[in-house]
Amino acid sequence: MNIDTFFNADEKERIRKAISEAEAHTSAEIVPVLTDSSGRYDRAEDLAGCTLAVLTLTVLWLSFQGVSADGAWQDRSAPELILGLGPIILTLVVGFALGVFLASRSWGLRRLFCRVPEMEACLKERAMQAFQMHRVGNTREATGVLIFISTFERMVYVMGDSEISKHLSNDDFVEVKDAIIRGFKEEKYGEGLAQGIQLCGQKLAPHFPRKEDDQDELSNDLILWKQAL
Repeated sequence: MNIDTFFNADEKERIRKAISEAEAHTSAEIVPVLTDSSGRYDRAEDLAGCTLAVLTLTVLWLSFQGVSADGAWQDRSAPELILGLGPIILTLVVGFALGVFLASRSWGLRRLFCRVPEMEACLKERAMQAFQMHRVGNTREATGVLIFISTFERMVYVMGDSEISKHLSNDDFVEVKDAIIRGFKEEKYGEGLAQGIQLCGQKLAPHFPRKEDDQDELSNDLILWKQAL
């Protein structure tokens, strides 16, 4: 999934303005990050390979081994086994390799073999890495907020620095996440993210009102984080 195509220049500008407007009422710093995937999911690829290998062997066994799967009467006392050990092993190896290859090239197939708790754990771990890498935790008063969006998992995670966490948890940002996910489902990426940022600012303002000496410490641009996993 090419995250470069999610937002055009106008939408990126709309997001930048949404951050500026939200931060005009709060001392917090909002940093949106969009990534292609939060995990490598090798296990999902292996499961796809195993599944294809077993399915392929089953089809070959029923087609060429003279075995009836419908309970019909057999003409001979024992089925004639055409496939030997060598072809059976080759079928399993080739089927497994093909399944892994297809899963590595198709996000939909790979995602089919991913468990939701596994994706949630990868999302949180990758969000913590983004928090550090993009310096969200380096604000003067520890009021940075990361909005982390991962397209493979189709999930959003909101993470605040230490001062934010004293007043708001990830669960308090459910409306923010829902607005973004709703926009992405409708392929209104810029609109959905801008609305999520606006809601985030509204939740932050009562606890962290903007001060007269506040400075914009972090960039207001959307960060696209392509990962070599």
